[in-house]
Amino acid sequence: MRFPSAEWAAAYQKALNENAAYREAAKAWVGDILLLVVPPSPADPAPGVHLDLADGGCRAATFYADGRTVRSEFVYEGSAENWARLMRHEVDPVKAIMDGTFKVKGNLAKLMRFTRAAKELVETASNVPAGP
Repeated sequence: MRFPSAEWAAAYQKALNENAAYREAAKAWVGDILLLVVPPSPADPAPGVHLDLADGGCRAATFYADGRTVRSEFVYEGSAENWARLMRHEVDPVKAIMDGTFKVKGNLAKLMRFTRAAKELVETASNVPAGP
């Protein structure tokens, strides 16, 4: 399956809901996040997966051909190349924010309260098969 796609989103939702570490880290988190692939040209669509999260679970994971049409509390975005590197465990999700490989938009104060949950979100994403 390919990241991002509807098939990948469904597999990711299942993996998140089966992840005990995420469930524990996010038990007080209610909100949403968009995993967005930034296109090489602004005219191109930006595919993404929108996650509806609550109390340590994922209520929905929805694929959008152009995620820029979705309003979300948080957006975690990077190029297709960097998403592929993340999925292959070649980059650390938190360090990737610090060095600008990925960007996070949203309420950073809230995100800082849930850094372990955020890390589990991205770690779980990198463990869902995302081949071509």
